[in-house]
Amino acid sequence: MLHQKKLKTILVIDDEEIVRHSFCDFLEDLGYQVIGAANGKTGLVLALASKPDLILTDLRMPLMGGIEFIEKCTVALPDTPVIVISGAGLMGDVVNALHLGAFDYLTKPIRDPDLLQAAVSRALEQVRLRQENTIYQQHLEELVEQRTIELSVINTELELHQQDLEKLVSRRTKELQVVINNLKDTQQQLIDSAKMASLGRLVAGVSHELNTPLGICLTFISSLGQKINDFEKDFVKGVLRREDFENFLSSAQESSAIVINNLTQASELVQNFKMVSVDVSSDMRRKFDIVAYFNNVINSLKPELFDTQVTIHSAPEYRYIIDSYPGLFSQILTNLVMNSMTHGFTGGFKGHIKIELYYEGNLLVISYKDNGCGVSEEVKAQMYEPFFTTARGTGGSGLGLNILYNLVVNNLSGTVRCYSELNEGVEFLIKLPMSSKTE
Repeated sequence: MLHQKKLKTILVIDDEEIVRHSFCDFLEDLGYQVIGAANGKTGLVLALASKPDLILTDLRMPLMGGIEFIEKCTVALPDTPVIVISGAGLMGDVVNALHLGAFDYLTKPIRDPDLLQAAVSRALEQVRLRQENTIYQQHLEELVEQRTIELSVINTELELHQQDLEKLVSRRTKELQVVINNLKDTQQQLIDSAKMASLGRLVAGVSHELNTPLGICLTFISSLGQKINDFEKDFVKGVLRREDFENFLSSAQESSAIVINNLTQASELVQNFKMVSVDVSSDMRRKFDIVAYFNNVINSLKPELFDTQVTIHSAPEYRYIIDSYPGLFSQILTNLVMNSMTHGFTGGFKGHIKIELYYEGNLLVISYKDNGCGVSEEVKAQMYEPFFTTARGTGGSGLGLNILYNLVVNNLSGTVRCYSELNEGVEFLIKLPMSSKTE
């Protein structure tokens, strides 16, 4: 069954029966449900009982006039609009009624029914708008209340989520700290391994260099011993001649000079070995001449260099005595040289390495260049990463340049940059902060 739209109810109060009936008939013809009352007292009873949507009332009536009715009605039915129908001579009462809350007024007699229809439509439209506004306001209040509840739930969930996040961050922080500690331990192990590798190369280099002078000494001492035996036999037999004696003295002096010279070289090599080896195996800080020290390191690496030529240049206006950690510089130079030998000079290539030292303000600059095969942009972007190598199958560990980077950046607070193109060699530019330089 279709829902029927409820008719609007209008209460008409007028003591003139003809006027009241005409209003009622006109409004019923417009489709309204109309109730009539002859005075304000009866009209108030009907208004309270039926709660009409609109009230039309005269002002001058017996028992209860329009002004008194409006006073009581606006209190009892504040949402019901009241239209005052007044005579031409009652304008003072009309003004008073409007002050009391009347919606509109019409002057009797109403000659144009359209005026009445328009006034009624406006009043009912106001009622409709007011009701819709009330409903909308209630809806808004309900919506606000609902959103408030939802927001409260969301806030509660956010607080719980925040607590979970804080716990997660705390746990991840602890896990990250463990990872960092492990990385530090691993880094230290890599540095220690690099130290041992440097010591191994140093021992091999010194052993190789000592073989030559010691071999020469052994040869000449053995020869001198044989000559002494022959000299003694001739002396015992009594066949020793003056010429033999002079030859023996000359040979002994020559052999002695050669032995002393080679033993001196061996002694210097041992002294260099002791100095460099102590520096490599410890983290002691001391003052040292970096140019002389680099020469000592290069001498210790001679077995690795084959026919490679190494030159060290330094600006003549400075003495390169610095207060730092020589062991770190030994590892840096060793890793650079071994990188050239492993990656730059392949296939029996006889290369050249040039090392330059100079100052830029309070920065010590070490320029290391080789004329090897160079590296590509892709390799340069990854060359300092641990375990990255282009020579995996030929013994490359991928740790040399990573250790170099950590020593320069983390241990010595410096910077290292690589400049290279394929088949154009490579340059490593290392800049280290120095508190002062000696001129």
